[in-house]
Amino acid sequence: MDLRGEDLFTVAGSLAELIGAPITIEDENSTVLAYSSGEQAVDQARIETILGRQVPGKYRQLLADAGVFERLHRDTDVFYVDMRMPNMTPRAVIAVRDAGRSVGSIWAAMTSAPTPEQESILRSAVPVVAEHIAAERERVDVTRRMQVDRVRALINGGEPAFRAADDLRLEGRLTVAAAAPVAVGSPLPSGLLASLGLYLDTLAVDSVAAQLDDVIYVVIAASEKDVRRLAENFLGRARSGAAFVVAVGREVTTASQAHLSRGDADRVLTVLQHARSGGVVGSMRDSLASVLALRVADIFDGLGELTPLAALTRHDEQHGTDLVATARAFLAHGGDVADAAAALHVHPNTLRNRLRRCVDSCDVDLTDAETRLILMLHLKLTGLRDM
Repeated sequence: MDLRGEDLFTVAGSLAELIGAPITIEDENSTVLAYSSGEQAVDQARIETILGRQVPGKYRQLLADAGVFERLHRDTDVFYVDMRMPNMTPRAVIAVRDAGRSVGSIWAAMTSAPTPEQESILRSAVPVVAEHIAAERERVDVTRRMQVDRVRALINGGEPAFRAADDLRLEGRLTVAAAAPVAVGSPLPSGLLASLGLYLDTLAVDSVAAQLDDVIYVVIAASEKDVRRLAENFLGRARSGAAFVVAVGREVTTASQAHLSRGDADRVLTVLQHARSGGVVGSMRDSLASVLALRVADIFDGLGELTPLAALTRHDEQHGTDLVATARAFLAHGGDVADAAAALHVHPNTLRNRLRRCVDSCDVDLTDAETRLILMLHLKLTGLRDM
């Protein structure tokens, strides 16, 4: 059987003709690569697999529980799988290997165990299918590397970004968005890049995306407002939405400025990951105070006990006072004594006494604008670190 010059769908069709059974060819992740035509409705499992281009989770779990995937990784010959389910015809299956590594499998829906001749035909197809899978992976890898290079050029700005945007036919205003795991060091949800690309393609949005380390960067030819709306919509649809966050950078007018949008997205991502709350979209507009606080974190850390917050904290620890809480409430309510006192459930005169103590005992004057600025930033940083 010489099928080396044919595509995988032709291989699947030829196999089905030779052994008299519907064929499905899958990769190692149970994604459908090809199938024989004309017998899609052999059972519910095949119908759902072909329509979804992947074996549905419920069937994958049943096969996993039955040890089928373990056998595929271990065995090299045809074996017969009978789940004894009314909506799943038994299958003859054989693993496809490339250089000793399992890269896929061939499945034949058969009501009885395969004959020696049918097994021989399935074995002879394995090298052909392995070649096709290897060739397709090489093509995909080349395309992916080119995509990554173009996205990297775009988000770094300058003249290379102009060329990359021209190659990708991205024109006009651009906005960079970045998706990352909720926690630093955690993996991105599997298939997120592909799902995001499909979502944007479905809406005919001019965009390009690539994963760089643990972050997916998307450059979209749209305004910041529209990109935020798209991100929120996608998060609401994604089943894994709670496992990642999306940061939206500023809108720029030319590709050479895309690095500014990327810079915004990176800084906002840091804030979102500090919060450790998934399914959130953020931008510089709603994260600026947190971004600034994190940017000056090293300065505050280097000052040690010299900051106003350190002075108030030290007094509280030594005397059992509530000066930090007083300062936080006073600043949060814009310096309004009555509102701050109400928030703390104390009399306004009590709050005024505490404010005087801040000055007399700690040399921290909360009526001084610069002192208030420093305290507000330091309190914001402390809040972010406590998340």
